[in-house]
Amino acid sequence: MSKVFIQTYGCQMNEYDTDKMFELLRAQDFTPAISMEDADLVLLNTCSVREKAEQKVYSELGRMRRLKKLNPTMKIGVGGCVAQQEGAKILKRAQNVDFVFGTDNLIELPEILRESDNGERT
Repeated sequence: MSKVFIQTYGCQMNEYDTDKMFELLRAQDFTPAISMEDADLVLLNTCSVREKAEQKVYSELGRMRRLKKLNPTMKIGVGGCVAQQEGAKILKRAQNVDFVFGTDNLIELPEILRESDNGERT
C-alpha cells in the first residue's frame, strides 16, 4: 500500500478539500503517512486567500527538493487555489513538482496521478 501525506494551508474549504483528497486516494489504496519523509505521495493543498500563500508554497517546495533527491520515486503534487491560478508557473519554477491540480479538477486527482505515474508533468 502506498502512503500519502497532505499539507493543508489556509481556509476551512481547504480542510474539506483535503478530506476529499484522502477519500479519493483511499479508493486507490493509499493510506495516510505520518510525515512527508514517510510518504510515497506528498500533496500541498494551497489557499490564495491567506497572506503570502504563494511564497509559503515555494518555500515548502524548496525544502522538499532534498526529500525528492533522497526518494526519487516520491510524487509531489500541488493543489488548491494557488495551483489553480499559478499551475504552469509552479511546474516551470519547481522542477520537483510532478503535477498540479486546482479546485475545479480535484475529482480528477486519481487520473492526474496515473498520468504522473506515466511520466507526464501536468
